[in-house]
Amino acid sequence: MFITTPSVVVLISKNSPMGKTLAAGVFLVVWFVIRFSSGRITTTFDEAYYLSTLRIGGVYSGMITPCVLRAVNAIISNPVISLLLVSLGLFIVYPFLLLRFHKSFSGYSSMSFPFFLALLLSSHLLWSSNEVRPQQIGTLVGLALLLFILRVHEEDLPRFKVLLGVSVLWVLLGLAHILSFAVFLALVWFVGVLELIRGRPLKVYFLSLVPSFFALFLLFMPGYETMVFSIKWMFKHSTNTLFHFLGWNFYSSLLLGWLFLLVSGPIVASLWRRTPTFSLILERIRGEVVRRAGLYTLLGTLAMLALMILQFYLGRNVYELVYRSPNFIVIMQAGNFLFGILTIAGFIGSLNEKRSDFSREVLVFMVVLMVFALLVSTVMPASFGSFGFRNWMIRMYQYFVVFSLPFVAREIEALLGSLQWRRAFVFILVFGITASVLNVSRPPIAYNYPYYWTGCDLELLSRVGPGFVYKGDTLTPPENSLVLSFLGWAYGNRIEPYPGNVEPLPESDLCVSDLCHSPYPYREIPLTSVNLSRATIVTGNIPPDLVSWIRSLFHIRGEGDPVLALGNSTLNPLISKLESQYFLPVVVNYSVITGPHFRYYFAIREGRIKGDVDRSMFVVQAVLVNDTPVIVISSPSLDGVAAGLWLLKNEILRNRTKWGNVSFVVGEWDEMDGRVLPIVRAYSGDKNGFSYGDRIKILRIGTVGKP
Repeated sequence: MFITTPSVVVLISKNSPMGKTLAAGVFLVVWFVIRFSSGRITTTFDEAYYLSTLRIGGVYSGMITPCVLRAVNAIISNPVISLLLVSLGLFIVYPFLLLRFHKSFSGYSSMSFPFFLALLLSSHLLWSSNEVRPQQIGTLVGLALLLFILRVHEEDLPRFKVLLGVSVLWVLLGLAHILSFAVFLALVWFVGVLELIRGRPLKVYFLSLVPSFFALFLLFMPGYETMVFSIKWMFKHSTNTLFHFLGWNFYSSLLLGWLFLLVSGPIVASLWRRTPTFSLILERIRGEVVRRAGLYTLLGTLAMLALMILQFYLGRNVYELVYRSPNFIVIMQAGNFLFGILTIAGFIGSLNEKRSDFSREVLVFMVVLMVFALLVSTVMPASFGSFGFRNWMIRMYQYFVVFSLPFVAREIEALLGSLQWRRAFVFILVFGITASVLNVSRPPIAYNYPYYWTGCDLELLSRVGPGFVYKGDTLTPPENSLVLSFLGWAYGNRIEPYPGNVEPLPESDLCVSDLCHSPYPYREIPLTSVNLSRATIVTGNIPPDLVSWIRSLFHIRGEGDPVLALGNSTLNPLISKLESQYFLPVVVNYSVITGPHFRYYFAIREGRIKGDVDRSMFVVQAVLVNDTPVIVISSPSLDGVAAGLWLLKNEILRNRTKWGNVSFVVGEWDEMDGRVLPIVRAYSGDKNGFSYGDRIKILRIGTVGKP
């Protein structure tokens, strides 16, 4: 439409208020197509997950985005509308900020129109600018940091001003996004090496990089604790020995790696300057590529295809489910494929130019990082919960396309100005842009895509509490069950799809169209209402010595009511059955404890040896199952189970008036005295384990009828 209308093209290309308004209008239309064209609100896994953390917290790869969402939602009190407003604002300003960056960084001086077309051509750029997640803000802060550091290298600014400005930007980057911090740390190092090769002062190099320690230090803060736990888990379960070592020695490896990076820059620059052969080899390679530009464009395209195929192979279990037909994979990637070809052609074409900026060098460096990320993906575990660890090249590619934009834009401008190729290229370009926009909007005709919300979803979940959601006519889970659960958490409620094995299903308390909600079937009773003197202990794989200690602790004589179930769903089949039937308000799943209105992560801290635990959460809860009282004490560790038993005996049952109608307690045990009760000692020499001198902290309580 706008390609064939010269007046609109000229207006958009001009740096004028009218041109900017028209360009913003185009992106507004694209945003509406992406979000609403299928008659529903399209979202993504990451975006819906961050929405779910509004009230309960979560695993954060960046802190600024959740804070922005909370601030907007505090005013609007509607999670989805808050999300859409943040998305719209960033999607509209993103193109202009990228254009401004490349005018300074890449010396881009052509019209803005081909630049915006280049942005629309890549679905990865559309994804990253539309999807509300930490990478959006992290990329923008990283680009601002890069520009400021280049200015520091080129201008003699006051040292205090430089140190303050660089430090603030590094801290903002660390708060914005961990992966962006890692990527831009590598980029700033690389640019610093290039500047040292040019003869820039060494002090500027250190002024640029040393303040990054402040951002690195943020990883030691509580807000990133669960993310660091996930990173360490990923490394520990890698098939590569080096990564396995990094997982077990994360913080020390992090600091040593940072110091190595800092020191290596001057060494690399010095070696380069003292070895002219390196420059001669690069010059010969440049000359060879320029002479046979067509051949190397073809080879580059084939290499790009090989990387795409390998990445698809690593994530084939996901990709094959997303597309309704394999043919759609090729069609919907047409825009990305064209973007890649234009990047290669634009880069090779630029080798004839004498340029003072580092845009070409940075692009090559980003390719190196992408290949490295792909190799890393091959040795990583497939996933941890819902989070995947084999798509690192795709994550790096989303940064690569940001630096590819000026090369693609110049090629688009040249081809649109070519009398020979204009018509054919316009058709191909429109097809590529359409494919990329559809790739992001995920139309149901081409995609099995369960990440969306409907009007019925929004109305129902804003009016109900914890419970099941299901199709009222078939009692089957909705297609978009996962993002419904995320939206439920955004309202502070644990919402899950009805699994079909809970019978009878509690009567629905609300239906909106064919979407219904029923409360969970658990029946809470006060912990103080039970008498354990004749309890039946169900232990599963709990050691016999621990059972003897329990009988002595509670003076249990004989077997009867209530039932005392100990362990977790892995160790104890009864707990597993109670959780699967939703008879328990609080469930323990390894490192996550989930209740009706809350979720705790990082529920256990372990050492290298199995059973070496120095911190563990636990849950003590009482329910009525088929009119039989059941007390469940569950934890990821036996130490946590012992701590829960000790709390029940020496605090709750001794102070029945104080604990009144309390039906569950979530607590945390911490090793304090270096002693271990023999009944929970995991191995000879174990000094981390429950003993009477350790600390027990109450995290949360729930009362009957008020979890």
